[in-house]
Amino acid sequence: MDFLIRILNWLGTLTFTVLGVCPPAVSLTIISALLGVFMLWMWGKTSNQNAIAHVRRQIGAHLLATRLFKDDLSVTFRAQRQIVWQAIKLLGYSMRPMIIMMIPFVLLMSQIGLWYEHQPLAAGKPFRVKITMKEGKSVEKIGEKLKSPPQIKADRNDPCRVKALRTVDWRLTADTPGQYELAIGTGADTVNMPVNVGDSFMRLSRMRGGSAIDRLLYSAEPSIPASSAFESIEVIYPARATPILGLDVHWLITLFVLSIVFALLAKPFMKVHI
Repeated sequence: MDFLIRILNWLGTLTFTVLGVCPPAVSLTIISALLGVFMLWMWGKTSNQNAIAHVRRQIGAHLLATRLFKDDLSVTFRAQRQIVWQAIKLLGYSMRPMIIMMIPFVLLMSQIGLWYEHQPLAAGKPFRVKITMKEGKSVEKIGEKLKSPPQIKADRNDPCRVKALRTVDWRLTADTPGQYELAIGTGADTVNMPVNVGDSFMRLSRMRGGSAIDRLLYSAEPSIPASSAFESIEVIYPARATPILGLDVHWLITLFVLSIVFALLAKPFMKVHI
């Protein structure tokens, strides 16, 4: 998993080194266009284009029949049954490319999400850091195990421990913008976690450790050593919204809608049947 994450991080960093000079909304539009064309190309390569084209023609013919023979109920009902049957066949032809495309789609979303899902922490405003311990590991006497730079201060009443959930929470406040690093643990069992404060557009890894899905979707950090008492470390970043037409829209919705639009625009030129 770490090897895969390193490769994806390298590709993501290379991409956003070029696109990072643009505002987030502009770079997301460019990514949506590239993603839409790429997924359309993959659809054409992994689907049965001849069969899909034939089914589309059949649906068009039966739709025409319902108009030409709208006074003949038997012909109309037979054409409608055929339309439903052809639609089911079209769905069946779509399953294979959708399953194949799911893998690169999830990998791409995991990298894009590191840039667009959250925004850096605001200086002077409290934020949370949550640690989850492994099964059988105590959450007691962990208060002194968080070491932060002088610019980041912890609430004097923290940490907050929840034994049932095996979690330990801190409320921290960064005085000035910058890129910092927290150290959690003592001795050999010390795990570092980056913290980014400011207003710039950057990659944010909100979690280190956790399940394989969490590591793939939310983390650009290496795994926590198996010998560690910590299962995961999470920095709670605020969510980022992408302004489109004056509205704050979640980046995934923006990406999904724009990629479909660009795919449909490219469809006649690429001669791909959907």
